[in-house]
Amino acid sequence: MRTKILTAVAALSAAAVAVPAAAQWAPQPNYGYGQGYNNYGQIRALEARVVQAQREIDRLDRRNVLSNREARQLRNSAQDIRNDLRRASRDGVNYREFARFERRVSDLQLRIQREARDGNRYGDNRSWSDRDRDGRNDRYEDDRGYRHD
Repeated sequence: MRTKILTAVAALSAAAVAVPAAAQWAPQPNYGYGQGYNNYGQIRALEARVVQAQREIDRLDRRNVLSNREARQLRNSAQDIRNDLRRASRDGVNYREFARFERRVSDLQLRIQREARDGNRYGDNRSWSDRDRDGRNDRYEDDRGYRHD
């Protein structure tokens, strides 16, 4: 009988100690960078790469290396990536989402380089004209494309 009473008292005292501890438990704040891929620094690095790409687009546009259409499309892509990254990072970014964002930023940087080197900075290629429609650039013809023979 004594062992049953002691066992019941021990169980009640253990339950009395565990109840306040369980009542104090609360989930830890996520700060938007958790759920499997808890690395705030790498998310910030991606954001910094997008900001760098936006600055590069602005610089190339000021120097007239990009056409207005190209600059507008690249700016919209960079802003879309930045907004999606902010939205996704609120609930946490897992490894797969992080890899997708990293690929999107890399593709944006590649597109900036490609558009800067393609040579159609004025929206149309002004160095090429063929007034006499002979298939040759008028710039390199003797008559500059004015004689249509």
